[in-house]
Amino acid sequence: MSLAAVTPAIQPDQYRAVMRHFPTGVAAICSADQATGRPCGLIVGTFQALSLDPALVTFSIARTSTSWPKIRRTVMFSVNLLADGQQPVCRALAGKAEDKFAAIEWKHSAYGTPHIAGSLGWIDCTIQQELDGGDHVLIIAKVLEMAADDGDPLVFHGGRLGGFRESTAA
Repeated sequence: MSLAAVTPAIQPDQYRAVMRHFPTGVAAICSADQATGRPCGLIVGTFQALSLDPALVTFSIARTSTSWPKIRRTVMFSVNLLADGQQPVCRALAGKAEDKFAAIEWKHSAYGTPHIAGSLGWIDCTIQQELDGGDHVLIIAKVLEMAADDGDPLVFHGGRLGGFRESTAA
């Protein structure tokens, strides 16, 4: 008997109800749209380090994303690690507006990717591999250059955006 035959299917509502208990950092994946030259971006809560040697990072994108195809065509992109207080940046990039960067301060990196002002750090990358992840695509990216500043991260937890709070428990 196969494992699939004895394991019940997890329903999307149950999956979300359990996973919302796990906090994630918030990262903005950004590039310059080749068709327009304007910055484009999206938000992920699945960003993480993958390998030190070679330096690789990973994140996943919903197959229904309309922003990812624009970023994917450029091959080069930046990951901006959002800081506490950058909730408006997160909301703008998570939205469906034509110009998501209208109210976002940013500058071009040496690679031409957008670096968002006030972010905790940025990582310029190139796509290394895309893998099937069900209703998402798992992206593995090679790190080209990176830098960080001090500060606290923007955190997503339980359907809310906020800052990190250190535990006072001994």
